[in-house]
Amino acid sequence: MRIFFISVLTILVLSAGFISCDRMMVYDDFRRIDNGSWAWDDPAEFTFSISDTSGFHDVQIHLRHFTEYPMSNLYLFLHMTGPSGQEMTDTLQMILAENSGEWIGRGVGNIREIGYLYRKNTRFPEPGEYSISIEQAMRLPELPVSGVGVRISIANP
Repeated sequence: MRIFFISVLTILVLSAGFISCDRMMVYDDFRRIDNGSWAWDDPAEFTFSISDTSGFHDVQIHLRHFTEYPMSNLYLFLHMTGPSGQEMTDTLQMILAENSGEWIGRGVGNIREIGYLYRKNTRFPEPGEYSISIEQAMRLPELPVSGVGVRISIANP
């Protein structure tokens, strides 16, 4: 009986931990790049809804690339549009490898995934639908990238 009680208690504690993590997540989406080759003219588009304008949010950009990627960094153009049509454009550099050539992030085989905190403790000015468009901004017309994602979560105080 005691073992049963401990097992049930363990399951409840783990479940509560997973549920509390999910409550912090506002938006999480990942777009697969066709053929694993990200072209200049193929932006990754994301649309999400924000209802809480008083709280702070963290915005992360996630990238999945192949180890055949020819450089140690990646420049991105990010275009964000708000509910009233206001627009913001940023240029972002993601460092993908150390100076030694070792890939940053995690992965298996020839695929690596890395996350980048794009905006920390940011406030969305009004409720409604927002969109983010992400373009690769490197000198090569196509890059060995298999996916791009956006993750928005409630910031930890």
